[in-house]
Amino acid sequence: MKSIKAIVTAIVSVGALTLGLQTIQAQDFGAFVNLLSITTNHDGTLVYHRLKNRDFIRACAHDEGVTNLMGLSLVYNRTADDLEVRQGTNQTALCKPLSFSGGTWLSNSNLTRAERLTFVFVETNKVANGTFAATERFHYGPSNELTFFALSGELQYTVPASGTNPPVIYKGRLSAGMPHGDFDEHDHD
Repeated sequence: MKSIKAIVTAIVSVGALTLGLQTIQAQDFGAFVNLLSITTNHDGTLVYHRLKNRDFIRACAHDEGVTNLMGLSLVYNRTADDLEVRQGTNQTALCKPLSFSGGTWLSNSNLTRAERLTFVFVETNKVANGTFAATERFHYGPSNELTFFALSGELQYTVPASGTNPPVIYKGRLSAGMPHGDFDEHDHD
């Protein structure tokens, strides 16, 4: 009986380790955006509009001709350093509304916290549209597997005028991580 318990414990331990390694390999985390868009109307009056996850998902689905929004989600892909709208059970990227590149990344000595200032690129633009100033938090398990990740920061970017559409300024917050809600950006190491 003791050997059966030992085998079951070993299987559960290996399964838990495997799940942790899958998290490292996937590097995808639930993302949450809360932005304010600012533009002008035809009279020159400033117009403000609040944008959240559903707005990114709807815009992406519209651009890609997808009419059923069920199963679509917004994720932060840590490996690609971008924001993606994912589709279906296989979680394929439908579009990448924002990506991040360049700038400066500073970490504490034990690699549990980093401050970053990076450039924001809208969709497939090759020229930066703004910046993202964020804090990243990490925790690693005994086998150096990532057991916790959180990203939170201020996002500001612009989309230039196009045709009859005026320019738009976007500013607000982007956060991502696991488990969401355990991150306190004011908690210092």
